[in-house]
Formats: sequence, C-alpha cells, structure tokens
Amino acid sequence: MRSVLVCVSLGVLAGCATVSVVPGETTVETALTKSQSALRKTSDAYCDHLAAKGWAEADKGLAGFADLLIRGRSASEQTLPAYASEIGAASRAPVLVLARISSDSESARKGLEDVTLEARDVLGNARGDASNRNDVIAFERALVRAQMAHRNFQDALEIVSARADMDVSPVETELGDFAASIDEARRIADDLAERYTGSFGAAS
Repeated sequence: MRSVLVCVSLGVLAGCATVSVVPGETTVETALTKSQSALRKTSDAYCDHLAAKGWAEADKGLAGFADLLIRGRSASEQTLPAYASEIGAASRAPVLVLARISSDSESARKGLEDVTLEARDVLGNARGDASNRNDVIAFERALVRAQMAHRNFQDALEIVSARADMDVSPVETELGDFAASIDEARRIADDLAERYTGSFGAAS
C-alpha cells in the first residue's frame, strides 16, 4: 500500500520544510490549520475507540506501527484471536456472536467514515501543493487500525461459521461495506501522502 509506506518514511524525516506566509492567504491558512487539527484529533480518537473496544491493538507509537506493518500478527495472536475470544466466537450462541460482529463492524465502519470526511476536508481546504505530515501519519494510523479491526471481525466470523449452519450473508454484507470504506480511506490517504511529499520536496 503506497500511502502506508510513505507514512512510515515520513515518520523519520526531519522537519526541514519551511512555510511562508503570503499576504491575503491568512483566512485560507487559518481554515487549513483548523481542519488539520480536526483530522488529527478525530483520527486519534478513532484509534483510541477501537483499542478500548478490543477491536484493534492500541497504538504503540511509530516504531510499533512500522513493526506491525512488517510482521503482521503478533506471536500472541497465533492462537484464538483476542476479539474472537472476547465475544465467544467458539463457544457462545452463534446468533449472538453474529449480531455482535455485525454491530461492531458497523460502528467501526461509521467511525472510519467520519475520519475520512475530515481527511476530505483537509484536501478540500488545502492549497494544491500543501498537506501536513502529522495529518498523513494520523490518518494512516486510523486506516491501519481499521484494517486490523476488519481482520478481527472476519476471523471471528470464520470461527463461528465453522460451527454453525446459519445464514451469515448479512454479516458478510456489513463486512463488505466496511472493506469498501477502508478502500475509500486508502485512496484519500494516498492523496494526502502524495500532496505532502510534493510540498515537502518543493520546500525542503
């Protein structure tokens, strides 16, 4: 994923970009700063929410973020995944488990869509060659956490499906909608990353 790789690279870049204030652009710059701040706050809140719900791992900083991308699952996830274990995917009544997966997926999807709206706002308010490194990193973290949550929901669905002969198509549809939201967020993340790397190269 191009945007994720760009994000990791951005984390180790020194802040050598310079910003010049052009008369007449004060209003635009103020609006941009506010939208960038909103994106970071919304992205961080989303990551915290997913971690608190047990849908994705807590943020372990840039080093942990890069390690997660390289290694994928941690060693502790080689047995029953934590989320699947928490909701009783292998033991509770299948109908209850399926309802839980669908509800959690919907909540995670809507949260990601809110974050993506903030990212769109940054793109809409920024100048054509401007983006902010912190915005890129924050949004990338939210995107990775969403992917982790989707994978956990999918794992739980596979576990409960293996022991129950039930129609799981409604849950599959919800997970498909979540996957589509993730794909859209990835496209926006690519745009943010491309805009930042372009402005960074021009200003450094």
